[in-house]
Amino acid sequence: MMPLAGLGLLLLAGGVPIFFVLGLTALISVLYADLPLVLLAHRFYSGLNNFTLMAIPFFILAGMLMDAGGLSRRIVDFAMALIGWVTGSLLMVAIVAATALAAMSGSGSADTAAVSAVLQPELRRRRYNVDFAAALIAASGTLAQIIPPSLMLVLIGVVNNLSIGALFLAGILPGLLILPGFFYIAHRHASRGGPQYRAAEPFNGRRLWHSFVAAVPAFGMAVVIMGGIIGGIFTPTEAAGAAVVYALIVGAFVYRELTWARFVHAMVQASAFTSGILILVAAATTFNWLIAVAGFPEMIKIWFSDNINNFWMFLLIVNVLLMALGMVMESLAIILLLSPILLPIAASYGIDPVHFSVVMVFNCAIGMITPPLGGAVFVAATIARRPFLAVVRHIWQPWLVMTAVLLLITFVPVITLILPQLAGYLK
Repeated sequence: MMPLAGLGLLLLAGGVPIFFVLGLTALISVLYADLPLVLLAHRFYSGLNNFTLMAIPFFILAGMLMDAGGLSRRIVDFAMALIGWVTGSLLMVAIVAATALAAMSGSGSADTAAVSAVLQPELRRRRYNVDFAAALIAASGTLAQIIPPSLMLVLIGVVNNLSIGALFLAGILPGLLILPGFFYIAHRHASRGGPQYRAAEPFNGRRLWHSFVAAVPAFGMAVVIMGGIIGGIFTPTEAAGAAVVYALIVGAFVYRELTWARFVHAMVQASAFTSGILILVAAATTFNWLIAVAGFPEMIKIWFSDNINNFWMFLLIVNVLLMALGMVMESLAIILLLSPILLPIAASYGIDPVHFSVVMVFNCAIGMITPPLGGAVFVAATIARRPFLAVVRHIWQPWLVMTAVLLLITFVPVITLILPQLAGYLK
């Protein structure tokens, strides 16, 4: 197993996509053990043969249809009317809009792209610091990884057989705790940035009301998803399907912006994104089976039990490990590869699996803005037409806020567990 691990690390360092690394390592392992190759195909299929996994393509498609049908733009317009009159208003709007979209789409990259596309022209017109704004938009977009319906929470729940409803509720407060810190750094930057940040529009009650009325059908998406799951009307997979139908109806018949061409484009985008995720799920599931057969998880568990007898130290080590991996690995790969190993170890320390899952996903959200990978920063920089390095040098402030919240939720588990307990998911 160790030579194969070394081969995998070498391939990753060489820039080989993670799917090929996992697949090739699994293939070599099967051939080395003289096992039939059909076993590899069987494990690939078994990794995808899960009904709850269907929630992922549906949530992705719902997010794409929100953008194509004008739902995302109505939410941004409402945020503009709500706080467009404060100092640094566009920065505040980015945070509010990203938070609202996070409660509907579940994809951090999609939220970052949607908010960036709407706000970047106005940011340039008002002569804001585009690099700082792009960094803040990227960080705000990662809220979709934490606030339900997060695709990452769905995935970690499926892989580890946890309640998706409990995970969704557990992610709400950690996600919202980030907002005060983001508002503070946005206000601090705007206060020091010059007169262009204070050239805000006056508050207009009529505009706020009209934008709210226009956005009500869009906000209904969150009611359909969370209301249906918490109320016991839908399973998470059914809620995702209902979200797609809702986005279709609102985009085509209420806002009348979802044309046939836009629908086809959204379907193609969602299909490409989904296939990339699911093929990684299949490869990672196969790889996890192989390392489990080799006894690797048990070896790690024994090492922790022999060397770390304090669960606080275990949590600290895990956070450092995950933040380091987030710099160079995709969030999906981290969840798929490490959660089946770390969750049983966390349970042996008496740590609630729902709490630990949210901590893992929160780390992955931070990884989306941490260089050199920084996927959300790359998306924001691309749409802003700015160099990646110019944007990423401003990311340290949002990073500090998110890291502080991560430490808080790590060592104060009641923050994540209170809502699932109140809803009856946990005792």
